[in-house]
Amino acid sequence: MASRDSDDQYEASQEEQPLSRSAYRKQQQAEQDAFLKRDRKRVQAEKRYAKQHPQGDPEQAAQVADFDEEKIQRLKHRLNWAIAGLSLGIIIVFLILRFVEF
Repeated sequence: MASRDSDDQYEASQEEQPLSRSAYRKQQQAEQDAFLKRDRKRVQAEKRYAKQHPQGDPEQAAQVADFDEEKIQRLKHRLNWAIAGLSLGIIIVFLILRFVEF
């Protein structure tokens, strides 16, 4: 039992000691390699998924684009009217302030 406790203390003291430069570089390189390996696997999985699940049909995309275009045109029309109304309101306020004396 005492031997086990001393082993645990030894391992803990080993973990607390700072790494040498070469050991640190090796550790960083290993982490980088592991990341690149995971990233390559992820990219391959995404490519496989893209091949197995093609995008929606082009007709549906065209319908969505037409709907979006109609919506944009309506918003443009409303915005133009709002700008015209605000401009007219500013002009009316300016005329009132200019010609009416308080």
